[in-house]
Amino acid sequence: MRALFTVFVGTAWLLAASTGSAHHSFAAVFDINRPVEFTGTVTRLEWTNPHAWIHVAVEGADGTIESWSVELLGINTLLKQGWTPGILSPGDAIDVKGFGARDGSTSANASVVTVIETGEELWVSETREVPN
Repeated sequence: MRALFTVFVGTAWLLAASTGSAHHSFAAVFDINRPVEFTGTVTRLEWTNPHAWIHVAVEGADGTIESWSVELLGINTLLKQGWTPGILSPGDAIDVKGFGARDGSTSANASVVTVIETGEELWVSETREVPN
């Protein structure tokens, strides 16, 4: 019986450790000194844990299309702020203000997302901090 208990506890610890390692701190991935703002078209919204993501097609100054991945908060926090899985649809034009990835990639952590057609601001940051 003791061996079975030990196996159960060991398995529980391994599972807890594996799910916890998927999460990261803001500062590990994004740079508070790299504010970004861009306008683009939603290609998809991933309503997943630990963070939801918006994928956006952004036209560059030279006319090329860049694919941006925009990290949002956790789903429970987004729901409390009025977000739902259907709040954005592919084809919606949005403006994103946030902070860029440390590695310089086309990835960002959003502070506020504005729906161009309606002007509605969808807050993402828990502190409502918007880059300058």
